[in-house]
Amino acid sequence: MSSTYEESLMATIVEQMRMSMPALCDALSVTTVVTHGDPVTSTLDLDLSAASAIAVLGVSGSINASMMVTLLEGASPDIADSETLVAHLDDAIDAMSQVLDSDIATPAAASGHPTIEADISVPLVTESGTVGAVLVFLAPREEQADATVNEPSAAHEAAAAPAPTAAPAPTAAPAPTAAPAPTAASGGAAVQPKQIDALAGVQMEVTIEIGRTKLPVGDLLQLQPGQVLELDREVGAPLDMYINGTLLARGEIVVLEDHFGFRVTAVVSQD
Repeated sequence: MSSTYEESLMATIVEQMRMSMPALCDALSVTTVVTHGDPVTSTLDLDLSAASAIAVLGVSGSINASMMVTLLEGASPDIADSETLVAHLDDAIDAMSQVLDSDIATPAAASGHPTIEADISVPLVTESGTVGAVLVFLAPREEQADATVNEPSAAHEAAAAPAPTAAPAPTAAPAPTAAPAPTAASGGAAVQPKQIDALAGVQMEVTIEIGRTKLPVGDLLQLQPGQVLELDREVGAPLDMYINGTLLARGEIVVLEDHFGFRVTAVVSQD
């Protein structure tokens, strides 16, 4: 699976793993001090069938992977089973997440052993030698997945291109009408959700307007603290919510603990 990752990116992931391992080792250091060895882009020569405690963590963010922490029998007298290992790893998640720039899911106890080779392996060692390992199984790159999806459509278009030229006779007229079909099916439907997702994090300015009034410039210059201005909205009338200057909804002011809130009572149609 690591073949889908560029060499420079793999080096970055290895370095992030190296930096995050002290937090994990600290969480495991109860009575036996556990440290980490150098991460390698291969599977360690360990007999995982001898593991007494295994936990799995999902990683998503700058690194998309499954991470398996395994301890061999006798690695630590305080960690004798997977449930205890899970409890210890829970303390290390926050520190590891900050270094990896990724979200790490709550560890779960695992039974069984991996049937595929790890992309990155980090040995866990004590004075007596290797007592366990952290195995990282990288998810396929999204860019690679997108490329494989787009390649068939490009090949399909290349294959469809000769069709109109093969019929220069009067029958060539219906052929162009068939061309827009792939565009509508693959191009529009596949791209639009991604475009919407890309806008999900865009910040919008929300303004709640309680009323308006007009004043001559002379009156504005005479404003004093304590002066009351009458607005054009009656008491109890719904307030307006504007998104980037566009009226979107109406509602009312509510109190949320020590802050004001806005309860939407109606959404304004843009038709």
